[in-house]
Amino acid sequence: MALVICVMPVTLAQKNSDDKGKPVTIKGKVINKENEPVAGAVLYVDNLATTTVTKKDGSYKIKVSPSAMTLEVRSDAYGISKTAIKGQTSIDFTLTGGQAGATSSADQKNVSGNQDAGKQQRSKHKVVSYSNIYQMIRAEVPGVVVSGSSIQIHQGHSFFGSSTPLFVVNGVIVSSIDNVNPKEVKSIRVLTGSEASIYGVQGSNGVLSITLKNGSELDKEQ
Repeated sequence: MALVICVMPVTLAQKNSDDKGKPVTIKGKVINKENEPVAGAVLYVDNLATTTVTKKDGSYKIKVSPSAMTLEVRSDAYGISKTAIKGQTSIDFTLTGGQAGATSSADQKNVSGNQDAGKQQRSKHKVVSYSNIYQMIRAEVPGVVVSGSSIQIHQGHSFFGSSTPLFVVNGVIVSSIDNVNPKEVKSIRVLTGSEASIYGVQGSNGVLSITLKNGSELDKEQ
């Protein structure tokens, strides 16, 4: 009696289907216009912030979905650069500064020391109009990553988890800052470490403290 063994061939269509969901690894380096490495720059995939940041030598490695369309890098000190992935596995960026959300190295240092971001970065001779508080934070507060109404505080080369920071307005803890009018903001401070610890577990993801102008200050501006 003959034994017949049937072998089911794996078709090309099946193989492509198996590979379809496999993450793609992209590597590269980020430099500034002086050809110096940019450390601590945040990677965005399809306009969404990731937890991947560049190392001290400016290098990065990130896994993205095979369907991902764009890769973007943002640095508080040197600006923003964005490119189409188009199947590339090696992408380098050069940041030239002067783009939306970019700030100076001096400003970044001031906020790291928890000085008032708004006071350090807004010029008395230049009035900037923001449509909402999130746009203002993105433009004026280094060390904070804003995606829509989602906020994460960046510390060193990692994030304080995936949750939003604790919001404090005029010393009062609030659940949302959606209704904060950018025109009424006097200063914004980022609290981390021991300063954030005064809020206990609630401050474990960092604290975003907003101080609003009082009535007399608003009257002077009108």
